Amino acid sequence: GKAGRSSGDNEVCPECRGKFRFVQTPFCPGCGGELDGVFKVCSKCMREEKRPWSRAVSAFKMEGEARDMIHLFKYRDRPELALPLGKLAAEALRKSGVEFDCVTPTPLHWTKALSRGYNQSRLLSEVIAAETGKPVVRLLRRARMTRQQARLGREERKKNLKGAFSIAGHVICERRAILLVDDVLTTGSTLTEETRVLLDGGAE
Repeated sequence: GKAGRSSGDNEVCPECRGKFRFVQTPFCPGCGGELDGVFKVCSKCMREEKRPWSRAVSAFKMEGEARDMIHLFKYRDRPELALPLGKLAAEALRKSGVEFDCVTPTPLHWTKALSRGYNQSRLLSEVIAAETGKPVVRLLRRARMTRQQARLGREERKKNLKGAFSIAGHVICERRAILLVDDVLTTGSTLTEETRVLLDGGAE
């Protein structure tokens, strides 16, 4: 039951799962969190710039056991946690009814991927793809190294990511509905920059 320890290879143990604050439908299209009023987006997203994506889905809030599990997965060399976390993400997607053609992960710069040993968003994408029957397509690449977002304020995050992503190779994303995967949404700066690149590339 301790953070990140599953009862099997495929799921979060009942004790930990009971402590997760799963997001209840309907999902806010801006952040994937819960709607907390009569408006189309939650009160937090009402204070943000309009999001460039059409819909968002989050599995759970970053609190308690869930936060511990994400930190183990992301920073403590626990790539196997992609399996239970990816299954929880796929479960949230099924509840949302979101339709998509392919799954694409948030890319890491090669230096960070080398030091960490894996890209957590790619691992999550592979599990989600297996659960939903959709292909993983690497549509984005890191065009340049950036400072760690977690250490930056809201405006610094936006500036840090300008020009950080580009379309990978000659992959065509025209008219595709793309599920863009990241492990955590804080201000949404990373996903915003990535989405704009995909839309500029013709994504639906």
